[in-house]
Amino acid sequence: MPLSSEATAAAASGQRWALAAQGCFFLAAAGCFTSPPLANIGAGLGLIAFLATPGAWARLREAAARPVGIGLLVLLATMAVAMLWADVPWGQRFAAWWSWRPLLLLLVGSALFGAARSKDRFALALVGVLAVGAVASFLVLLLPNPVFIDQPGVILRNHTTQGMAFVVGTVLAAMLAWGRPVPRRLRLALFAAIVLFVANLALVTAGRSAHVALLVASALGTFSLMEGRWRWGAALGVLLAGTAILASSSMVRDRFQTAFGELDTAMTVTSETAIGSRIVIWRTTRELIAQRPLLGYGVGGFAPAYAQLIQQQHYAAWHAEVKDAQNQYLRVMVEAGIPGVLALLAFVVGVLRQPAPAPYRGAARALFVAWLFTSLFNSHFQTFAEAHLIALVLGVLLAPEAGAQPSPSSVATAAAT
Repeated sequence: MPLSSEATAAAASGQRWALAAQGCFFLAAAGCFTSPPLANIGAGLGLIAFLATPGAWARLREAAARPVGIGLLVLLATMAVAMLWADVPWGQRFAAWWSWRPLLLLLVGSALFGAARSKDRFALALVGVLAVGAVASFLVLLLPNPVFIDQPGVILRNHTTQGMAFVVGTVLAAMLAWGRPVPRRLRLALFAAIVLFVANLALVTAGRSAHVALLVASALGTFSLMEGRWRWGAALGVLLAGTAILASSSMVRDRFQTAFGELDTAMTVTSETAIGSRIVIWRTTRELIAQRPLLGYGVGGFAPAYAQLIQQQHYAAWHAEVKDAQNQYLRVMVEAGIPGVLALLAFVVGVLRQPAPAPYRGAARALFVAWLFTSLFNSHFQTFAEAHLIALVLGVLLAPEAGAQPSPSSVATAAAT
């Protein structure tokens, strides 16, 4: 039966709200590596627009019943319960739990971006913005007497955020270029963007986390895009080629040589260093875990417990100011004990088991595993920029298929709209 005029108008209105929500979430993703206020505003407006879309609550319930939704809710619920035994004011407990909030965007995104065209549009727009950022990063180095807040050429907040963002751009560009048929010109443009991202990571952006993430994500992304027995060789080839490119950069070599040097002097230096401080943090955190292995110190309880133990061990004063374990897994263990670790494992399994159409699932897995690797050295699922970015991108990529698959030229069409 043909739809009535009222039903047609309602459907059109719902489509407009959905497009508005998708646009706002794209702004939130761009804000992750440019402006925290933009990220917060985009996420807030996107949530409002999504909830105004007909059937939004039903789609959220469906998303929550899928593997990634179940794992995410188990993690958030466990960390909420772990607030109960923290020996700090409730405001500090809630603030610590609230740092997990970016992952909620994963749930909303997986309920909103079901159509392949919407995924392509989001990914292509994000690659475009990141490509502009990479070009600008190179250009500012040519300016006379440029002023940098972080490091030369780092314009996207800091070197870690800029590097991880370019890793995302690399994976998304490869997915769009070789994950489905696209026009030759677009494929060449996407390949040029990949070259730009990798060159910036090798020559400008000094974040070691991003270098590790690039190798992991590129190898896994290549494996997901290939078929047959050649996929293993192709993934290994990309891994070796990426390692060779990064190793050929004096900047990258210096960064890792500095890290190895800081390892040797971690316990004797009198001033703070990136790796040296991590060694002290990890050793002290492991001692805290050994004292309370079952339930930990509660969400929000890490910082005061850490400071107290540091003072007992007579470390330099700067060691006592630590607020983060610089390791996502140790942080969960010290705050929520064994239940927290099991909940985090449930989340990881949920993401890896989440069904989604190709090539999006492969790209999502590649980025997620890269984040898991770098979380050995950072709390990347709670740090504002990196957590928001991975949650938004995973939400888009892991949304289940809705509607018909796009035609081979759909990506090009998305670029023009």
